[in-house]
Amino acid sequence: MEDDFCSRETLSRPEDTANRIRGYNLMAVLRCTCAGLAVAFHFDGSRVCGYTQGVALDIVKYGHPVLRQKGKRIERVTPEIRKLADDMLETMYAAQGLGLAAQQVGQALLLTVIDVAISDRPSQLFIDGKPQDLASSMPLMLINPQILNTQGEQVGPEGCLSIPEVNADIRRAERVTVRAQTLDGQEIVFECTGLLARAAQHEIDHLNGRLFIDRMDSATRASFDGKLKKMEKETLAALPKTAKRRRSPAPRQAGLASL
Repeated sequence: MEDDFCSRETLSRPEDTANRIRGYNLMAVLRCTCAGLAVAFHFDGSRVCGYTQGVALDIVKYGHPVLRQKGKRIERVTPEIRKLADDMLETMYAAQGLGLAAQQVGQALLLTVIDVAISDRPSQLFIDGKPQDLASSMPLMLINPQILNTQGEQVGPEGCLSIPEVNADIRRAERVTVRAQTLDGQEIVFECTGLLARAAQHEIDHLNGRLFIDRMDSATRASFDGKLKKMEKETLAALPKTAKRRRSPAPRQAGLASL
């Protein structure tokens, strides 16, 4: 199986999805200092250009203005925020994704969910310098996440649930330090490497209105121009007139600065 975020990575048994949605098997150490963590990670669960149907929430597609909006800081975890986080997690699993950001379900908020336990791509998670069991730490829910530090470099394939059938090798940091709040309102700081580090960077980009296509090299980005323009046109055509705004910025406007 091709090792990319758009590949068909699925949960091994149907009950796995239900258990993760109900349980949020966060390890005890995270419960002591936080309640969870959480991005798209990819993500190609749909072939519909407007919205993904048949999941808890609609996943907006490339061209929708909300994907370019910076998320609003969440000052208080309300029942509505908890419900949104739960629905995002259900949506992510239903779409066979590894992560999902609030912008991808039409909400410009600093909230994202991640679960990389179903992937065979290596990841590590550290709290206070101590390695944690990855499987028991998933899923992660993150409120107001920020990247505090980056180290090293990795180049690997990425995709996005909001940009189906588009994949490319993207340069990211190999190790990142993230600070966030949990659904319990506690602050946490953790380090991660590998796929989890890539997912965290991808999702935090989403929360700042940035897409992985903005990080493509110019030749790769140009090769997808036709597909992206078609997707954007179809997405905008499906929006109510009041929701239609200027088209997504060109790569130069969006920013292609390296990490």
